[in-house]
Amino acid sequence: MLRADLDHGESEAIALCLEQPTDLLIVDDAEARKTATGLGIAIMGTGGILVLAKRKGLIPSVREALQHLDRDGAFRLSSSVRDILLREADE
Repeated sequence: MLRADLDHGESEAIALCLEQPTDLLIVDDAEARKTATGLGIAIMGTGGILVLAKRKGLIPSVREALQHLDRDGAFRLSSSVRDILLREADE
């Protein structure tokens, strides 16, 4: 395990990026993001992926996608980060 305060999956994902360099690690947990960037790994979260998907025409709305994730209870996001994502998505 990379760090005791990280989830096992997040530690393994970061370790794999160090062993097999990649362009991007998709990670949402704040501590995992901090660890990854500290190790020089480029990161993007779920919200960033949704904005990118909208820009590429793969999804019609970031707002709808976030609402769907909220309903499922699968994703927590502060209102300030949600506002930033919606602004980036022109919504």
